[in-house]
Amino acid sequence: MRQDQLDGLVTFVQVARQRSFTWASQQLGVSPSAVSQVVRSLERKLGVVLFKRTTRSVNLTEAGAQFLRQIEPLVEELAKAAQHISENASVPSGELRLIATTSAYLAVLRPALSSFLKLYPAIDVDVVLRESKVDLVLEGFDAGLGLAAQVERDLVAVSVGSELRMGAFASPDYLARRTAPNHPSDLYQHDCIGYRLGDRGALERWSFENGQESHHIRVKSRLVYNSPIALMQAAVDGLGIAYMPDGHLSALLQKGQLTRLLSDWSPTVSPYMLYFPDRRSISNRLRLLIDHLRHAAVEA
Repeated sequence: MRQDQLDGLVTFVQVARQRSFTWASQQLGVSPSAVSQVVRSLERKLGVVLFKRTTRSVNLTEAGAQFLRQIEPLVEELAKAAQHISENASVPSGELRLIATTSAYLAVLRPALSSFLKLYPAIDVDVVLRESKVDLVLEGFDAGLGLAAQVERDLVAVSVGSELRMGAFASPDYLARRTAPNHPSDLYQHDCIGYRLGDRGALERWSFENGQESHHIRVKSRLVYNSPIALMQAAVDGLGIAYMPDGHLSALLQKGQLTRLLSDWSPTVSPYMLYFPDRRSISNRLRLLIDHLRHAAVEA
């Protein structure tokens, strides 16, 4: 059977079961004339008469009865398949593959992940942490999470967090041994913990501004990490001053494990962004994650 001959099979089965164009039309939610037209079109495509019609009755021809026996089980399976896919579509499911910087994961995704998984138990989340840029399509990720500077121009990006402030942070233990800096230039006299992007990238510059002055400092570091978690922990351990965004440090600041230094010099940066290749092809589960993260950011 050609593809176009599949049109009207459900209508044919309904008329055959009801033995009435009128009753079939009620089941299908269309007019009796529309049902009659579909059946005539199917008969023309098949080249056979399927029904014997009188003013008072509708009965199958021999060819129609044979056709019904053959296709009725298939139409039932099609109906079940359509119902199954519709039910699945109403229950969000499938895998979300995400790539995130460690800081973005700790600040945005981690606090909201438990509630998201409870809310959508059929969605699986696969998270890869990486600090460098990545080709989402080439590596098969649904979306990425990081600072705006990491988002390529051809990607769609939405804000999923509050405004961030970069800053210098140290532990009370470190500050008990050393005088806190009053100016960015004082950092040259301190133990500054360096952060390197990737295995062999350059050390991150520390930027400070207060509305009148701006300073971009290349600190000399005896201790260097390429992991934001290790950098944060080293600062907590009193090994020196670290330069980080404050998004994932709120708990440590509240507990007094870290102290912000040079607070009047802390520049603001854009919120963390969730980015993906194409708004038109965004999956329902990714849309739900975006809404969940944005809602969590408002409540925070």
